[in-house]
Amino acid sequence: MTGPAHLRSAPGSSGHWGVPTDSASQTIEIGAPVEQVMATIRDVESQPSWIDEILTAELLEEYEDGTPATARFTAAAPVGTDEYTLEYEHPDDGMSWSLVKGRLQTGQDGRYTVRRLAARRAQVTFSLTISHHLPLPSFIRHRVIKGLVASTVNGLKAAVET
Repeated sequence: MTGPAHLRSAPGSSGHWGVPTDSASQTIEIGAPVEQVMATIRDVESQPSWIDEILTAELLEEYEDGTPATARFTAAAPVGTDEYTLEYEHPDDGMSWSLVKGRLQTGQDGRYTVRRLAARRAQVTFSLTISHHLPLPSFIRHRVIKGLVASTVNGLKAAVET
C-alpha cells in the first residue's frame, strides 16, 4: 500500500479466537452534504452529544491534516462502564478504527462509509465488530450491538440534520 497510514483502508476484524465477537451494520440516508457528515464523524470529542452510550470522549492525538489519530472513551455497557482507546484511519470515503486498549473489550473494529447521493444528501453505512470477555448469552450480545449501531446512526442523522 502507498500513502500515509491514516489514509489507507482499514484492516479487517482482528478475529480473536475463543472470544465472543459480535458484528452489526446499518445504512442510513442523511439530508446533508458529505463534507458536513464527514466533519461530524471526525469530531470524536462531540460524540457524547449524539451517541447516548458514549459518556466521555477525549482526542489524544491528531494527524498533521487535523484528523483524529487516537482517542480515549468512556461508554455505558450492559455490565457497567467501559474505557477504551481507539486508533483511526481516514480513507477517502469515511473513517475507520481499531481498538488499541480496552477494559472490557478485547477488540473493536469500526467503519463509517459515506457516499454522496446528491449535493445535500449522503448515505452512511456504519459497521461495528466488538470482541470481549463478557459472560452474556449470544442473543443478548446480538441485541446490544444492533441497538448500539442503530442508536449511533440515528444520533448521527439527528446531529447532522439539525
